[in-house]
Amino acid sequence: MQQEETTPQIYSVSEITNGVKATLEFAFDSVWIQGEISNLRIPGSKHAYFVLKDDRSQIRCVLFKGSQVGLEVQPEDGKEVKLSGHVTVYEARGDYQVVVKRIESIGEGKLQEKFEKLRDRLNQEGLFGEERKKTIPQFPWRVGVVTSATGAAIRDIINIIQRRNPKVSVLVYPVKVQGEGSAEEITEAIQQMNKISDLDVLIVGRGGGSIEDLWAFNEEIVARAISKSTLPVVSAVGHEIDFTIADFVADLRAPTPSAAAELVVPMLEEKNRNLNMMAEQLLVVLHNRVQKYEDLLKRLMGRRFFKDPMYIMQPQVQRLDDLNNRLFRGLGQWILVQGQKFSGMIHQLVHLTPAKNIRQLGEKKALFHHLLVQNIHSRIRFDRERFDGVLKNLNALSPLSILDRGYSIANFQGKALTQSDRIMEGDSIKIRLAKGQLMCTVDEVIPSQEKQ
Repeated sequence: MQQEETTPQIYSVSEITNGVKATLEFAFDSVWIQGEISNLRIPGSKHAYFVLKDDRSQIRCVLFKGSQVGLEVQPEDGKEVKLSGHVTVYEARGDYQVVVKRIESIGEGKLQEKFEKLRDRLNQEGLFGEERKKTIPQFPWRVGVVTSATGAAIRDIINIIQRRNPKVSVLVYPVKVQGEGSAEEITEAIQQMNKISDLDVLIVGRGGGSIEDLWAFNEEIVARAISKSTLPVVSAVGHEIDFTIADFVADLRAPTPSAAAELVVPMLEEKNRNLNMMAEQLLVVLHNRVQKYEDLLKRLMGRRFFKDPMYIMQPQVQRLDDLNNRLFRGLGQWILVQGQKFSGMIHQLVHLTPAKNIRQLGEKKALFHHLLVQNIHSRIRFDRERFDGVLKNLNALSPLSILDRGYSIANFQGKALTQSDRIMEGDSIKIRLAKGQLMCTVDEVIPSQEKQ
């Protein structure tokens, strides 16, 4: 027997959605959930939309404006919270979400904590110091941009730069701005851009997003690449409320990529307009200055000096004559005084004439010569008398004078003979007399009486 086929029950999308919604609302009518807030968005309606996540999953949340009244803790990106509400389904998208009624803070999120630790450490190293920040050029002509090639940020930057000054060239180095490897690509891009010699300034950034989306610009390698850059670096990351480590290290922080383009490139038309205005002001100032001096010249030309120049010179001529007279009177008096001084000097010269001094020196010389001669004669006479006395003494003591009195001197073998026992009979001796000598032979030696 053939079995009758059963027709499957077909549900509409709305029926399934309503069934899931009812199931979730019944099962999770009032729950507490803990996680980290990210992707916070508050549109013009003032309702807050965000994602609550942990390390494995995430869930969408909505905090309606009416429920925000009286909350001690407002939702913030990166904040770790626990919240209460009920789970439901947003039927238009089929997304399940938590309608939040209450939020309690349980500390900063892990990424926020990591952000603050790195910020404090780099700050202590001096990477945020104002003294190391480079000046952004006032009129750059080549601007480098490190960002995503497909994001809205690059389109905004290029459009604004071209609108403000079409003559400025833009060099784009496309990189990943979020996700794995994005920090390394940004670092490499900054290093490569610094090798291009004719770049004037570098814009590094991206559009807005959650703290996770912007995290590449919180990495230490990106911060150090910016600090080592020889090019001035403008950080343009996220929205005005977003702050990254790159913002602190960069030479200038722009609240958005569009603002970065406006800060870096001045408006050409505005500068031309300012230059024209300054030129006009300068012409006005110069015209006023010329007019002022022209009026002054006219007033001077109307004075008596120009009409009768000799009127101005007459007092000076008169004063010149007066000074001339005083000069000649002074010269006459000076010549008289100098003449008196000259006469006194002549008198002194006559008194001290060399002839008088020569005569006095001659007289002194003659007197000195006379005294010298007398002194020499007296000295000679004294020395002669003294010599005669010494000679008399010498004659008195001389052996020759003894010989004159009849004595003689006997010599034996060249020595004076004073004792008889020194010779023997038959020895020859020499006898010196007062006049002449005798050679004698001893016949007999008579001993001395003292020895007998």
